[in-house]
Amino acid sequence: MSKSLFFVVVFAALIVQGCSNSRPALPDLPSIEGKVDIKTSWRTGVDGNFGESSERFNLVAENGSLFFVTDEGTVYELAQNNGDKKDSFSTKYKPSSGVMRHGDVLYFGTYNAQLVAVSLASKSILWEKSLSSEVLSEASYAAGKLAIQTADGWLSVVDAETGDMLWRAKEDLPSLTVRGTSAPMIADGKVIAGFASGKLKAYSLQGGDLLWSYDVGKPEGRYEIERLSDIDGRLVVKDGVVYSVAYNGTLAALSIENGRPLWQRSIPSSVGVAVRGELLVAVDMTSKVIALNAKNGTEIWENKELIDRDLITPEFFRDYVAVMDRGGYVHLLDLTTGEVAAHKVADNSLAPGSRMVANDKQLFILTPDSNVTALSY
Repeated sequence: MSKSLFFVVVFAALIVQGCSNSRPALPDLPSIEGKVDIKTSWRTGVDGNFGESSERFNLVAENGSLFFVTDEGTVYELAQNNGDKKDSFSTKYKPSSGVMRHGDVLYFGTYNAQLVAVSLASKSILWEKSLSSEVLSEASYAAGKLAIQTADGWLSVVDAETGDMLWRAKEDLPSLTVRGTSAPMIADGKVIAGFASGKLKAYSLQGGDLLWSYDVGKPEGRYEIERLSDIDGRLVVKDGVVYSVAYNGTLAALSIENGRPLWQRSIPSSVGVAVRGELLVAVDMTSKVIALNAKNGTEIWENKELIDRDLITPEFFRDYVAVMDRGGYVHLLDLTTGEVAAHKVADNSLAPGSRMVANDKQLFILTPDSNVTALSY
């Protein structure tokens, strides 16, 4: 990256961070009948803090446990049913993103451009790999390989057992970008990655050959800030289709096989979508919640009651879809109509510290005051 470009990107990041600290007050909550009584099942304090609305961190819900790492470098395994600490241990690292779990191993990235593999059983560092820049999203795993993106536009694939570099590809950054990267996905022998340029690309997992490319975000406008087209929201891969959305751009469903667009809608967003069966739920830049038919993109419903509440990526939770706002409220929306059925403050009126994740009974959230909270109804 050139020195001038570096300063532009840093300056833009500072502007975005500054704006996050001086946002206007949230609008009033919409009135509801309270069809659902959301309760706090448990709350567990952990060693870590992530700041406001950091979707870079995640909770992995598998085998009755929650796995994650905090920004203090502490690795945790909590019981999903009651929040008890099944295991935890400290590392020397300062993680900048969430985790990928495979078997006994958790992988996470750091601000110091490291990809780290830790063993849960031995509580030890298996390896660390130096990358080209800080890591702002979790890795993806398949067939003994890890795919990881860094803030400078590099996509790297490494050996999951040793950390050895297998191949990497570079996408040039625009002069102004949103701070963040989407997490790459591995499916059907391909690595699929979205970039700050607005391009969604698929590479051969085995050798790194470029297989196809599609412009999800298309820079338009006279000024650089108008031309932001980053793909920062999490990609969703389901039934041979990849769903991707771009900042100030488009929500698109593409064939994984050849990158051919199956449908697309003008719904700009900086967060990911949720897909269950034939229902896709998206949140646009104004926090309007929109439900589409995942097969053809036709609109099913939209909800404007939560506009300007700065919603994060939606998550399906039992019979509803959950969204969470900057004020720390979780909202449950009816899957058929989009009506808000319930509100609940997750923890002390604070914004989320992680993306939400759900099982068949509970919704889990890592909040920035160092708590993991489980909600149920």
